[in-house]
Amino acid sequence: MNPLQSGVLINLTHIFVHRKKWNEKISQVILAIIYLLVFATSLTACAPASMMSNWPGSAVKDDMVYVAYQAHLYAIQASNGTELWRFPKETDNKISFYAPPALSPDGTQLIAGGFNHVLYSLDPNTGSEQWRFEESKYPYIAGPLITEDSIYAPTNDHLLYALDRKGNKRWEFKTNAPIWATPTYDPACECIYVACLDHILYALRARDGALLWKTERLEGAIASSPVLSEDGILYFGTFGKLLHAFDPRAKADVWTYTASNWIWGSPLLVEDQVIFSDLSGNVIALDSKNGAERWKIATNAAITAQPIVYQNVIYIGNEAGELYAIDLQGNLIWQQPKKFDGKILTTALVADEIILIPLVAKDNLMIAINQDGGQAWAYQPVK
Repeated sequence: MNPLQSGVLINLTHIFVHRKKWNEKISQVILAIIYLLVFATSLTACAPASMMSNWPGSAVKDDMVYVAYQAHLYAIQASNGTELWRFPKETDNKISFYAPPALSPDGTQLIAGGFNHVLYSLDPNTGSEQWRFEESKYPYIAGPLITEDSIYAPTNDHLLYALDRKGNKRWEFKTNAPIWATPTYDPACECIYVACLDHILYALRARDGALLWKTERLEGAIASSPVLSEDGILYFGTFGKLLHAFDPRAKADVWTYTASNWIWGSPLLVEDQVIFSDLSGNVIALDSKNGAERWKIATNAAITAQPIVYQNVIYIGNEAGELYAIDLQGNLIWQQPKKFDGKILTTALVADEIILIPLVAKDNLMIAINQDGGQAWAYQPVK
């Protein structure tokens, strides 16, 4: 991909999140072009570091927050915003990060997929490299799923790789399109669910990757992870505007809800509600049992992130850089949203009783706020 194509993709992504101004037909064309450009990037293996930099990925554990952004993966102390380490230590023009990193359940590994097609295992405390997996020929867009003994890493090359915890490949599974969503593990069937841009949800046996079942081609691409409820129902949204409550045992929808726009982020399950957003900027709460609408709040810009909940308050940001705090009954906690100089495109995090907001901004990569909305600290990497 040449610089012109990269610029076109960035502009298309900008248009995409402003889809409120576009009709569905135009947006479908835009998505198709984005696919082609991403594929072209993969095929030419010349992805520039700046290409997906608008979408920092992050993860948190205890007092450590990890942010993958452009040329580095950063470890930051959540309580005060101090940078503890960065990987690599020196900028390498061949290395960039977009996919959210993930921590192993025992906390000994931080797994991060690079836009350079390499999957890294790092020491979460020091950032030192433990091993790397280099078989993929395409970038990592989604974060990996890590279980007690395995790592499931989706890539842009239509493949899901299953590795052991030492980085040895156990199996691979091929879909019909790139995978932009982290798989979901279901201990009841010892299987994983893979949502794909080919409009299909797959169920695979975790130990060997055997296909257990798959949905028919749905109404739109699935770009975010399904969320599994305690009673075994999967909730996920599509670019076809539908939110699905899907029973994997019956292999059928329990109900669906039609939003006013594409659904990008994963839903959030809280008590008996499923809460999600769409690209029109709506935040919607449904009865998880029957899909009946409980409440709906319109914000001022597109939302691509999953909402989070902390101490019964829902936090969600939009493309205009506005952060909303909402109680479980749909009432705004703050009379006005907190406005940041930048865009909020990814999911917020919680650590050490503060809310961490990854930003796409000129001055700050992450802002930490207290529950009253006051700023605790801001972080911007030193170049």
